[in-house]
Amino acid sequence: MAARSPFPTYLQMRARVPLWAWAALRVVGLLATAALLVALFVAPEIGLLAFWGVLIPALPLLFFVAPGAWRNACPLATLNQTPRFLRFTRALTLPKWLREHGYLVAIALFFVIIPARKLLFDHDGTALAVLLLATLAAAFLGGVFVRGKAGWCSTMCPLLPVQRLYGQTPFVTVRNAHCRPCVGCVKNCYDFNPAVAYMADLYDPDPHRSGYRKLFAGAFPGLIVAFYTMEGSRDLPIAPTYLAFAGAMLLSVGSFYVLEVLFRVTANKITALYAVAALTLFYLFNVPLLNGRLGAPLPPVAIWAIEAGILALAAVWLVRTYRKERPFVEQAITPKPARVGSPDVVARASRGAHRA
Repeated sequence: MAARSPFPTYLQMRARVPLWAWAALRVVGLLATAALLVALFVAPEIGLLAFWGVLIPALPLLFFVAPGAWRNACPLATLNQTPRFLRFTRALTLPKWLREHGYLVAIALFFVIIPARKLLFDHDGTALAVLLLATLAAAFLGGVFVRGKAGWCSTMCPLLPVQRLYGQTPFVTVRNAHCRPCVGCVKNCYDFNPAVAYMADLYDPDPHRSGYRKLFAGAFPGLIVAFYTMEGSRDLPIAPTYLAFAGAMLLSVGSFYVLEVLFRVTANKITALYAVAALTLFYLFNVPLLNGRLGAPLPPVAIWAIEAGILALAAVWLVRTYRKERPFVEQAITPKPARVGSPDVVARASRGAHRA
């Protein structure tokens, strides 16, 4: 009897949620998206509150706890996979430069959109609706022309860097319900092997692949601090706003590389530390701001309890992320004699068997 892998692929996981339930949830997600778009046009106060006050504050915690649930039900992913499901996709392979640097495109989009919230999207429902429609269209067209999830979800989605950073050690691993069969569209795919995909990127011999992940992790806490300490208004000058964000992110990235050099820790450890810093900063700023916006204000003790819970969850996540590094290195990086008929799926993922 073969030993059970500590890092099973989605093909080795038991499906706890039937496919029909995911399909129903996707329909609900598309209907909710349509309702949100209508609200942003006709009742922007409600639409903006629903998006910025409910959905966006909830997503980081979902990415942290059960990122696979979002990847299975995300409306963008639903539209992206519709051409494949209905069999009218052209299933092309991305150009080599986009396969290698698509993650940087996603990072750049994220770094452009977040400051634009202060300038426009936080207070203009029509502008936000247009942005969401453009994003939905891009995801759909990516599915029309490109195979698998490489046309959007696993390459260029602006939320992908956040999902990958927060979702590297999920508390609840949800089996991929989209890719039947897997077509190997991207390297080190999260949907294929959620427990080690991010670490495989950090240990990848390609300096761009590991470097882009470290760049985002290093800059993210600075981006969050800049966002929540800066006033938002459509009258803000564009260039100084982006320069202020860039300065905060450069300081954050600089501290990342200084710590990496001074303490000589692995990229996994310093990246996980900055992921925890980003998550805790996000909720330490957000919880007091959201208090009372959706109902009666919570007493201070409740706010402190929520923040303490986030800190405790982040601490547990950090320990779990650190602990899995050694077995990953031993099984996926350290050379071992091959056994005929018993391929190591973790090594397969880390070596990039799932290339575009």
